Amino acid sequence: MGQEEILSYINDSLVINGSFYSNQNLPNQISNAIYTFGDYNVFEILAFIDATKEQDGSRGMIITPAQIYFKFGQAGIIEYQKIISLGLEKHRNDSIIKAIIKLEEITYTFSNQIIDPEVFVTMLSKITGIEIEMIMDTHEKVEYYTRIVLNDLENDEYEDIVLTPTQNNSIKEFYKELEMVQQLADEDYQYELENICNRALEFFDVLGLDSDEIDGLLECQNQFNQKNIEEEQKIDNAQQFYNDMMNKYQQGDSEMFNRVKSIMSSMGIDENDLAGKSPEEIEDFLCGKFGISKSMLEKLAGRFNKGTVKH
Repeated sequence: MGQEEILSYINDSLVINGSFYSNQNLPNQISNAIYTFGDYNVFEILAFIDATKEQDGSRGMIITPAQIYFKFGQAGIIEYQKIISLGLEKHRNDSIIKAIIKLEEITYTFSNQIIDPEVFVTMLSKITGIEIEMIMDTHEKVEYYTRIVLNDLENDEYEDIVLTPTQNNSIKEFYKELEMVQQLADEDYQYELENICNRALEFFDVLGLDSDEIDGLLECQNQFNQKNIEEEQKIDNAQQFYNDMMNKYQQGDSEMFNRVKSIMSSMGIDENDLAGKSPEEIEDFLCGKFGISKSMLEKLAGRFNKGTVKH
């Protein structure tokens, strides 16, 4: 990639705390930066970030056409041709965002203290052609990808797409929903994001959109569908077991009570653990014990109630 093209991806949005200098206005302290963590053999500097309050160049980043020299907590060199993978780690309810740059012999991690990790890893992706691995759970990816596609729609990144007033309103509604889910508990957050994923894909399909982010949303949808199939299978198996147990009980199997206690014991459940608990507390206990969602537990209870024989 040529110098001019690399320069097009470098600007002051890279900096959170510090001073950005382009190759047109390099400051005097660049000499100290080169001495402290750079290389005197480098004659082309595309940009410099001074991360010191004193503006003395002792900490920061030097960006060149072939590599990046930096010193924050540690000093290091990132040669573009030695980059193996790029990652961006973001999690809900965690203010720390990390850019993860893996080289042939070492991995560097940059948090959002001095430079913007997302801008930084995107810049490296543009320079190297390496795709960014999103280190998030599936629901967080839905939120991330949906926001990107909506933003691209608003900024006319998709050619030949003319939005109607109704479609513009739909975009605003998606943004509102994405903000509202931030206030929800984890399980409700996940439930709403799965719904948003389905509706967003339908909306994008109507518009005839195609992008890497939409492919990512489709992958998320497939994972949700597979999870639902697995949960349904667990429910079917549990219902079959319950029906068999109830049939034997109704046929006068007096050992059934002891068998149920034995089964509970084999699963690590002590009946005393459930004593005195409210239905909601029992739900929380069972969900935590077996790693199932409350929605699945409700489906399970619903099927059992339908199959219960009243006397």
